Amino acid sequence: MKKPLRIDWLGHGSIVMRKWDPVNAPTRALDNSPDANEIARMIARRTLLKLGLGALAFPILRLPAAESGGRPFRFIFLTDVHAMLDREAPAKLCEIATRIADLDIDLIIGGGDFVDGGFRSTASEMEPKFAVLRTFLDRIGHRVEAVLGNHDLVGVSPADGSNPEADPARLLRETFGLRETRRVLDRGGYRFIILDSVETVPGSDSYRGWINADQMAWLKNQIESTPMEVPFILCSHIPFRSTFLQNKDGPMTPLPESLVVGNANDVLALFAGRRLPLVLQGHLHVNELIRWNSQTFLTGGAVCGAWWKGDNWGTNPGFGTVEIERDFPDWNYVS
Repeated sequence: MKKPLRIDWLGHGSIVMRKWDPVNAPTRALDNSPDANEIARMIARRTLLKLGLGALAFPILRLPAAESGGRPFRFIFLTDVHAMLDREAPAKLCEIATRIADLDIDLIIGGGDFVDGGFRSTASEMEPKFAVLRTFLDRIGHRVEAVLGNHDLVGVSPADGSNPEADPARLLRETFGLRETRRVLDRGGYRFIILDSVETVPGSDSYRGWINADQMAWLKNQIESTPMEVPFILCSHIPFRSTFLQNKDGPMTPLPESLVVGNANDVLALFAGRRLPLVLQGHLHVNELIRWNSQTFLTGGAVCGAWWKGDNWGTNPGFGTVEIERDFPDWNYVS
């Protein structure tokens, strides 16, 4: 049996392949994040596979089965579905659901805005759109863990002048079988924390990105009660980090409070000394990945693209898969 190879990244585009001895190979405790050399080796391995070099006579590096469990933890991140009745959305959603159902994954996270236009609509007006959404979810055939988006809040300020809904998140919770929209999930060795990042406010925007005091206290308790060796993945509809408007309108353009979580730094500070390799976010309908030190901020495009009118600033309708290995996420957007 041939020994697998170890790939070392030497910089300046140089890759050296050496025989890898899994018995005497250096190991890393699970409570440590990867150093720069490990990250470079993972990038090199994935690059070779994407180039089709996996078919060469020599085998490409694989983690020992005891560490990898056969393959890295893999999940789907889909966001901004914007289910509606027109623009051929129901038929297109059926096609997308079929593609998702065929994938080998461990989890699906939905980043919010599952339906379109809830904020200014009544519950009766939104029910047909939720019916389209339920058909989409049924065709996927795998539970989707939902993050609350601003469009998912129903009847906050109905355009017909009727009374606001007493519980704007009710239809979303009922559709996904949730008691609460903020919550904690343990999957693949990671603790997912799902936040409500939409706060309703007076004014033309009617909402802002914000984690309120009650939720901050809840989050602090969740972090402190989690064993030190357990890493976190944070899920938020409104982004914590983005260069969207800088790319669209120029590098000096600031983000308004409706496009970013205003107290994101205060939230991230709660994770000081803890492993938080990934923040999943939606809302902007663009495929964007920002890496800052050991953290990755991933804005997951949009299932609907530009609200079922094609691409949105170059991001086509789609969803993505995440493979995370030793706290290093690999993102692949499927459109």
